[in-house]
Amino acid sequence: MMFRFLMALLFLAAAVPLAPARAAQLRVECPEVIGIGLPFVVRVESDTPLDRLLVEWDGRKLQVPAAGERSVEFLLGSDVLKSKPGPRDLRVTKLGLSPVSVSTHVLVEKREFPEQRLTVPPDMATPPAAVQERINREQAEVRETLARISAVNHLSLPLMRPVPGAVSSAYGLRRFFNDLERNPHRGLDLKAALGEPVRAAAAGQVVLAADHYYGGRSVFIDHGLGVYSVYMHLDEFRTEQGAMVEAGQVIGLAGQTGRVTGPHLHLGFYVLDMAVDPSALFFPKTGQ
Repeated sequence: MMFRFLMALLFLAAAVPLAPARAAQLRVECPEVIGIGLPFVVRVESDTPLDRLLVEWDGRKLQVPAAGERSVEFLLGSDVLKSKPGPRDLRVTKLGLSPVSVSTHVLVEKREFPEQRLTVPPDMATPPAAVQERINREQAEVRETLARISAVNHLSLPLMRPVPGAVSSAYGLRRFFNDLERNPHRGLDLKAALGEPVRAAAAGQVVLAADHYYGGRSVFIDHGLGVYSVYMHLDEFRTEQGAMVEAGQVIGLAGQTGRVTGPHLHLGFYVLDMAVDPSALFFPKTGQ
């Protein structure tokens, strides 16, 4: 009897049509058009819990942990030096047993930037051969640092201003040192008096604190997911490599070390090794 009962249940189960499984939905929100060098926020939503996302953007890949959330946000951007205007593909894949991908396009628009002409000591415009090995070593160290992608996210927006001073040199300026054209300005110069406290723009880990030929005393903070902030030309360090810092914590004192024309803070902001303009990521500042 039990055998016939089980067979009847199997027959009924086979006879009743099953509803088709509903495909998981993935939605990606981001700007359709963005100026070159500008960062932008991407928001991904899912109707099922997310584990990890694979993000593919402008030849770069990023894995974003989601820990069961149904929505996540992260930063992308382009670089005034490394990027070219034109359409870019953005592909987001929900990883797991049943991967789901969504593709969209972002148009990177050209922006016009003014010139800036600065006078510096001759060896800062055209370094002597004796220091070229040092410069190459430091540039390799910076490239290696910025290429690392931590699978954590300490970043919280908007950013805190590292110093209260206004912008003295904007992002993207076409720069000439002693009438020699060099790379465009890939950060913000903020007015700061010698010895003024410099604060972390967001929470993260100090991954490099070093004295460089061009940048002078510099601090690099890893905020996770390929996002870094960099503070250059410091007079003194007030943190050390490996330290965890909070937003607003003093990490150094403003100075005029490296290639400068006077005391100030150069703030760099990087997303997946692309230097972006952080201006729009700050709290609004009256009179800037």
